[in-house]
Amino acid sequence: MTSKNKISATEFSPIQTPIPSNNKEVSKRSILLIMLILVSGVIVAFLMLSRSVIFVTQPEGAKINVDGLSFNIGKNYLFLQDEYVIRASKEGYFTLEEILNLKEDYSPEIKLNLIPLPGDLKIDSDQSPIEVILDNVFQGETPLIIENIDKGLHELTFKKYGYFTKNENVEIQGLGKKQKLNISLDPSWGNVTFSSIPNNAMLSVDGKLQGKTPITTKVLETGSEISISLPGYKTFVNEVFVKAGSISEYETISMELADGLLSLISQPPSANVTINGSYVGTTPLNTQLNANQTHKIDLYLDGYLKTSKNISLNPEEKFELEVNLIENIGEIYIDITPKDASVSVDGRSVRSGSQTLKLPAKQHQVSISKTGFETKVLSINPRPQMTQSISVNLMTLEQAYWASRPEIITSPVGTKLRLFKPNGEIFFLGAPRREPGRRANEAKKLVQLNRPFYLATTELSNAEYREWRSGHNSSSIRGVSLDLNKQPVSNISWEDAALFCNWLSEKEGLAQFYEVANKKVSSINWNSNGYRLPTESEWAWVSKISKNGDSRIFPWKGSSYPPSEVADNYADETASAILPFVIKNYNDQNTVSANVGSYKPNEKKIFNLSGNVSEWTNDFYEIRANNSEPLVDYRGPNSGNRHVIRGASWALGSRSELRLSFRQPGMEQRPDVGFRIARYVDAPGEDL
Repeated sequence: MTSKNKISATEFSPIQTPIPSNNKEVSKRSILLIMLILVSGVIVAFLMLSRSVIFVTQPEGAKINVDGLSFNIGKNYLFLQDEYVIRASKEGYFTLEEILNLKEDYSPEIKLNLIPLPGDLKIDSDQSPIEVILDNVFQGETPLIIENIDKGLHELTFKKYGYFTKNENVEIQGLGKKQKLNISLDPSWGNVTFSSIPNNAMLSVDGKLQGKTPITTKVLETGSEISISLPGYKTFVNEVFVKAGSISEYETISMELADGLLSLISQPPSANVTINGSYVGTTPLNTQLNANQTHKIDLYLDGYLKTSKNISLNPEEKFELEVNLIENIGEIYIDITPKDASVSVDGRSVRSGSQTLKLPAKQHQVSISKTGFETKVLSINPRPQMTQSISVNLMTLEQAYWASRPEIITSPVGTKLRLFKPNGEIFFLGAPRREPGRRANEAKKLVQLNRPFYLATTELSNAEYREWRSGHNSSSIRGVSLDLNKQPVSNISWEDAALFCNWLSEKEGLAQFYEVANKKVSSINWNSNGYRLPTESEWAWVSKISKNGDSRIFPWKGSSYPPSEVADNYADETASAILPFVIKNYNDQNTVSANVGSYKPNEKKIFNLSGNVSEWTNDFYEIRANNSEPLVDYRGPNSGNRHVIRGASWALGSRSELRLSFRQPGMEQRPDVGFRIARYVDAPGEDL
């Protein structure tokens, strides 16, 4: 390296002359720029985050005020918050205030409808006072100012006596303004002249006194009530019509004399009254009579003689007439048994026993009574100049009880039932040990029947049973039908028979005898007098105990077997092809069951108890003797799994089976077993 190119150190010394500075100017510009940027950012952020709403007001030009942070650009309002209170106002309108919830119900355009302020209406008339009615509501009389009427069309009605009613539609401007209206009505009257004979009568028009006749006064075209009165004369009243604005004269009015007033009293009261042959009522009464005339007054009252009076009254005279009526007496002789029975007439006691009653000739109630007897009440009507006689024989309470219970009743399906009164009769169920044909289940049982009952005179027929179960079929035996309408129903269980009885009770409105659960009989209501099956005791008493108390062995007289003549429907020769045993030389003309009611009834007028079909009874089956105290109204045991079947049938024919003591147990259906219905006369406590 040459010395020419050699680098060497030089001593540094700073420049001493100061350099001009622009720091202050740069600082002000920076701050301004930053502020502009921040403001722009806020504005941009506000614009980006806010929601724009345009308010459309009705009417236009309403002033909008917003409570809360918002920005208004022309018609646009920018909102940042979720909820604002908006107020719109304009002169002549109610200020509208609404809560604007932009979060839940945002819309870019919101309509604000302002309600106009009501207006006032001032009504004047030269014909005041006039009634004013606005939209069917009375407001008052002119001159009148009606305030606060809603803007719009309204109906006004103007009324005044003597003028035609006027209707007018008025447009109310509202907006707080007051309007004026002047009304004029058209007259609705004409002038009419009235005169009377005699004159100087007072005349009123529609209740307002006008003066004395003759007189000219106003009468309405729509009609006015004219009243003309004069002491001593009847008031004349009429409705008169005239043409408005007309002048006319009413025909002369002839006044009629005023009536007299009659007050009529009779002793006793309630007499019928006729005046001149016309009925006017009963005493006491007040009635008007034409003055200065004679009137015939007749009074009539049952048990009293007719009374007549003639009377004449002056105009406006008040007269009181009292008439004492004279009794019209008739005689009735009453022959009474028992002779010490008490007697009362129209609630008033007279002497006891047979007697002649002298009574007014009208209807009377006579009551005849005695302890232990039924009271007899008679209506009698004595006739004067004609003696009558009546015989009364009081019945004891027992006689009256049975007189009120019919001997024969009819069930809802037409079955006839006969009344039986055992009256405490004691007898044996079963049969003596030595009786030929006796069976082991016929143990003797001493019973007593007290409670009266009804028993069907015939077995229930197929037709009657099918009123309940229309589809029932009693079937047939080797082609011979058991199902004809008049044949007894068969092939039914004890349960079926009991439920049929309940159905009958329901049809007649009686309490059901059998209580049912799950369509099965669960218990018995012995307090019911509804339809049921007969008890074994009832069946036996009706079938085997004669009227003189004897016990019969067979349905026919005597103890011989077989019967010498046809007694009922048993296993006869006609059934030999279908039955293993038949009665030789016996022909009842029926192979299987006969029509119900066939053959002769027994001594108690009951058919087929001993034959045709065997019959279900109500009792559970048991074998138990009783030779001590009689069992009263014996009903059988309280429980069991089989029921008692009584009586022979078309399928039975042996000596043992035809006896009236023959009994069988059963539960299910058989082709030769049916039933008959029974019921108690009354519920317990109602029996005598």
